[in-house]
Formats: sequence, structure tokens, C-alpha cells
Amino acid sequence: MSQEPIEYQFVNDAATLNELVERISLAEVFALDTEFIRERTYFPELCVLQIATDDVVAAVDCLADTDLDPLFDTLLAPGKSWLLHSARQDLEVLFNRTGKLPEQLIDTQIAASFIGMPLQIGLQGLLEETLQIEIGKQHTRANWKRRPLPDAFLSYALDDVRYLKPALKQLQDRLDALSRASWFEEECARHLSLPIDPEIETIFDRTKGMGRLKGRSRAAARSLVAWRENRARTRDKPRRWILADDAIARLAAALPESQADLERIGDLPPRLISHSGSDLLAAIGNAPPLEERENSPIPDKAMVRALQSAVKTRAGELGFQPELLATRRDIAMLASGRQPDAVGSGWRSPILAELLNQVSRDPAS
Repeated sequence: MSQEPIEYQFVNDAATLNELVERISLAEVFALDTEFIRERTYFPELCVLQIATDDVVAAVDCLADTDLDPLFDTLLAPGKSWLLHSARQDLEVLFNRTGKLPEQLIDTQIAASFIGMPLQIGLQGLLEETLQIEIGKQHTRANWKRRPLPDAFLSYALDDVRYLKPALKQLQDRLDALSRASWFEEECARHLSLPIDPEIETIFDRTKGMGRLKGRSRAAARSLVAWRENRARTRDKPRRWILADDAIARLAAALPESQADLERIGDLPPRLISHSGSDLLAAIGNAPPLEERENSPIPDKAMVRALQSAVKTRAGELGFQPELLATRRDIAMLASGRQPDAVGSGWRSPILAELLNQVSRDPAS
């Protein structure tokens, strides 16, 4: 008969940490979650690390004056797997702390997507769906640097890991029934292989106001985004503290060539101009031209519409969201004769190859 796991509500001293490390050392799968702060920094500051195995549930104080290396060595040892829900941010936080990633990722959000749940389903929704358990949401934006942490904060934090393994068991049973366990494993491996730091192109695409810029202004904006990213990382400050998105758009549209030009642009902070004006002018003046539009394959609109329809239909037959099979960006690339990284091999490849052949034979389908 299985026993309830031992609970360490808050591990913040060396003796208890060593005991915890010893207790979890033989586990093969660690359910993990993180609580962090990044409102005033570029890099997230890890405050609390929650861990659950079959034998232990614990919250570790990552701000205490204790050596966490033995804990991270255990979590990252060969043969260990990390079980998380919506893992991306947690992987970033832990990678920034350790410089390493686990050998294997198990993400319950990805598992849920393969059985038809929303792609971005939260942990609360997942637990209600799988275990009929309700957990609180009231401390999502808590100050995790606060010490001592209230008991309510800690109970909330521990709930984020204590139910992950039972939920995973239900998800795996349903994946097995659909013969999709291998799809799930492959998708988790793909997500684990993605770069932790997003590429400048990705950051640029996500920056507000960039879609309206063309030609030299668009090239200047990309150069300013790259300059801001480097400055934010170097100073460990939020991007918006270095240069706001709307300021990038105004600078790129104006294409200033002198300090006086900068001063004529509305709402630019004087401190920014005096301290970084020469850097901004250099970023704009030295901006490499973007790839000319005529050199980039343009998606055929009829093909895009046909593929969108085919993807939606096939995903409906499979019982999950169309974006899991192919995003809008994937469809645009396919329609322009390019192959997205995510569909070059694996479970998506034969499905999308079939759809491409179908659409090519009958573009009006």
C-alpha cells in the first residue's frame, strides 16, 4: 500500500536540503515548478523551486544562504526526467540558474493537446479535467521574494507539483488508447531542443508596431531591437526600461541622422538621448538591409487558404486543435515551397505530406 509522500513545506537550511537530496536521489522523474521574479530584471530570479516525487513534496528556498549545487546535480543527473506543465518558462529559469537542461522533458500541457484539450490549457484547467481537483489561482502574481513566505503561498506553490504525476497517468492512458504516446514523446523532445534564448527575428516579430514598417525603416527597427536586446542582457534590465516598443517604432519611422533629429522626435526621454543617442544613431545608420521581398518566396494565397482548410479538417478528424498540426507560419512556409523545422520529420510529416499532395491536386478543395 502506497504511503502519502513526506512534505517539506519550505526547505531553507543546509541540513534539511541535504535530507531532501538524499530522499529524492533514486527517483527517475521529478515533477517541478518554479516561482520567480523578473519585473525589474532581464533574467528571471529564481525564488522557489517546487519538487515532487512518489515519496516527497517540497518547496526549496532558492534565496536562502544554502548551496543548491547538490540539489541541481541530482535533478540533472543522467537518466532523470523533468515533469512540468507548460515547461518553457521553467526551463528558461532553471537553465539561467544552472546552464543545463534535463535529458528528458515530460510536459503535461503538450500531452493534453494531443487528446483535444486547448493548446494553452493551464494547470488548473488540466487538474479539473483529469482529476476533478480545484487548486487556487489567487497567488499567481505573489511577491515570491517576500520572507517569510506566508503558509498560503507555500500551499499554493506545492499544489503546482503534487498532482502532476497522477494527472500524467490519466493523460498517458488516453494517449495510449489513441496510439499517440510516441507523438507526445517526440513533441516533448522537440520542445526541449528549442533554443532557450529566442532569436532576434523572433523578438523582432513580437515587438509591437513592427508590422507597419517597410524598407529602411524596418531594417532600422530590427537593428534597434538587436541593440536593445544586447543592452538589456548586459545590464540585466527589462527591455522596456532600455527602450520602449513604441519608441523603436518612432525612431525607425523617422530615421534620424543627428542628435538634433533625435531631439525632434516626440516623447523620447531626454536621458535616453543624452546617454544613448550616439548608440541609437549608429544602430539606425549601420542597419544591414533586410532580405529583399522579391528574394523571399511569397506564399500563394489560394494555396494558403486550401491548406488552412485541409489542416482544419484533418485536425478535426484527429480531435485536436489545428495549430498543433500546423501553425499559420508553418502553412505560409508550406505554401511558398519551404519546409518548416517542425514538420520536416516525425509525426507531422506524413500527415502534412498527404495534405500537400491533396491540395496540389485540387487547390480548390
